[in-house]
Amino acid sequence: MKSSRVSRFIIGLLACIAIGGAAFLIFWNVQAEEVMPEVDQAKLMDSNRTWIKTNTSIAIGPNLNVPIKGDSTVTSIASNGDLILDTTNEAVLTKMAKVDSKYQAMDRFRVRIFANKVSTVMNPAAFQYTHDKVDGFLTSYSILNGTLDKTAGKSFGLTAKSGTTMQVNEKLETVYSSNLASKIAPVLGINPKISSQYLEDEFNIKTGETVTAYPRQMEYQFSAEKTSLVFFKGDSDEEITQPVGLEYVIKEKR
Repeated sequence: MKSSRVSRFIIGLLACIAIGGAAFLIFWNVQAEEVMPEVDQAKLMDSNRTWIKTNTSIAIGPNLNVPIKGDSTVTSIASNGDLILDTTNEAVLTKMAKVDSKYQAMDRFRVRIFANKVSTVMNPAAFQYTHDKVDGFLTSYSILNGTLDKTAGKSFGLTAKSGTTMQVNEKLETVYSSNLASKIAPVLGINPKISSQYLEDEFNIKTGETVTAYPRQMEYQFSAEKTSLVFFKGDSDEEITQPVGLEYVIKEKR
């Protein structure tokens, strides 16, 4: 009799644990969905236009900022909210060439930033990592500290497919250093379910001009902490490289 009661107790206990775990997992999945709120497109476009009105420069590198306004410079917001800057300003191009050799002999510079990344790219303030947590099943993830660099990725050439009209449709992918980095991504406002984003662009070039493209990207380098069952903690250095747009180095035929 006692053995039967013990068996029923154990079975009941296991059932409760299973039900509780399932309920917790469902709750966590709902919470995870709520971490990434949808952004109103009209408000996003208004916000992006504000950056142009305030005459904020675009940070291209640690020691290089490109003015958003000036002679021979056109800055606009595309119909999808992307920010586009196109300049042939000699003073700007000369300064860029002095800072980075890849800009030497450049006759025109163009950059297009994804609509939902304009604020992150344009914000001149130093990036501050949040101490918010992402809760998983019996596990939570948080960021202890880190840095953010605005950089350019590996270059690739572009060829006009129709005369002097350059049509761009490039798939840009987010790269995670590990599975842990992807789990903690929502803390940084990055949706790990969206692994890539296409950048579409179209502009005219002169006959004989060459166009080299570089993905604009944000490099998040941080120490991540994983806490399991409240008691066990471990940390590791992680990195997330997220594309935010494309820059184009345009040179005339010489």
